[in-house]
Amino acid sequence: MAPFVGVVEIVCGALVLIGLITRLAAILLIIDMVVATSTTKIPILLEKGFWAMAHEARVDWSMILGSLFLLIVGGGAWSLDRLIEKHCDEQNREVNKN
Repeated sequence: MAPFVGVVEIVCGALVLIGLITRLAAILLIIDMVVATSTTKIPILLEKGFWAMAHEARVDWSMILGSLFLLIVGGGAWSLDRLIEKHCDEQNREVNKN
């Protein structure tokens, strides 16, 4: 599973950086991080307790929350998603004029 997870994280991370299909990439990253957190942090919780697990899971939670934010808000004004959307809107206006 490690090569698959690595590819998902690298590809989706790159998509988030350039702002292309940001919401889909965020969904895949959320799924990836929820599985990673549940499989690696629950044993720590059971063995060492809550605070040790919370300390180890801080990066995982920040990635989940950041991806959730991107899922809700989208890529932003400078993303490729927005540029493509503007281009499509301009083409639709030209088609509707004719």
